[in-house]
Amino acid sequence: MRTRRRLILLYGLTLAGSLTWLAGIGLAPWLRSRSSPWAPVVYACFSPVCHQIPERSFGLFGHPLAVCSRCLGIYAGFLAGTLLYPFRRGFAGVRAPRTALFLVLSAPIVLDTAANAIGMWATPGLFRFFLGLIWGPLLPFYFLTGLGELALRARTK
Repeated sequence: MRTRRRLILLYGLTLAGSLTWLAGIGLAPWLRSRSSPWAPVVYACFSPVCHQIPERSFGLFGHPLAVCSRCLGIYAGFLAGTLLYPFRRGFAGVRAPRTALFLVLSAPIVLDTAANAIGMWATPGLFRFFLGLIWGPLLPFYFLTGLGELALRARTK
């Protein structure tokens, strides 16, 4: 029973964190549109995880979001996967999805990212977003599994 409660707590924290993260992505352009001195701080929070190239980002309030369209898709997908998690896995135990599923869902985003990096093509923003949206929902199933395993190991020590 304690395991179930810990998993539910970890799930709730992950869901809250995902919602907060997505809110921050939209908060940055809103603050910039109001000439807030906090806008650069919010953008800086996202700079370690995204290149933030304005031409590759969707806009809101006349300014680019704090992450590019691909990253936005990944984070939105992560939220969707987190919401889906209890219906697919439940909280009775922890187990990661099969490696083959990870490879199949990772292939499109890896191929597109590599092709863009070497200049083979430049993918439009909406397509980048959808590639992230395909991959993002898979990530919470690994993230929550890892957190769950850590919590179970900490409990047994």
